[in-house]
Amino acid sequence: MRALPNILTLVRLAALPLLAWLLLTAEGPTAPWAGLVFGVVAATDLADGYLARRFHAESRFGRIADPLADRLLVVVGLIGLIVLDRVHPAGPAILMGRDILIMAAFGWLLKQGVEMRVDFWGKASSALAMIGTGGCMLLDQLWVDVIFWAAVVLSVVTFLHYGRVAAQQLRARPTSTQP
Repeated sequence: MRALPNILTLVRLAALPLLAWLLLTAEGPTAPWAGLVFGVVAATDLADGYLARRFHAESRFGRIADPLADRLLVVVGLIGLIVLDRVHPAGPAILMGRDILIMAAFGWLLKQGVEMRVDFWGKASSALAMIGTGGCMLLDQLWVDVIFWAAVVLSVVTFLHYGRVAAQQLRARPTSTQP
């Protein structure tokens, strides 16, 4: 059971080519089979996190591969939405750009001695982006578009929030006083 969370992460990674193929071969503006695969794969993210905590099976591999699998799943989905011409490309570009900037900033901050952690708002933003992306694959409905664009807005808000937190932590870290 301790290996199951990592196995689920590997399954998520292995499913990405299938998802990409389903999106590329769909006639649009939706891709129901891709939406179904996206939803199942996204659900395994919840399952592997729960199982890792439940069985005390957190691992270095999981800490690296799990968020990578999440980001890649969303990126494949967002590129698919652009290919399907389902949403204006600005929305996926903002979501992908935010993720790239945050990952780069978290890495840079770590080198500066500041460890940033994903908080409730970051998790909520990621969850809403997954729901909005998968929803847009399944349905061409206004209420789904509202969820997607709410995810875009929340991603910008969380980006600004992380910037504020990072600035506070940088100011608060001890400075060395060398003669």
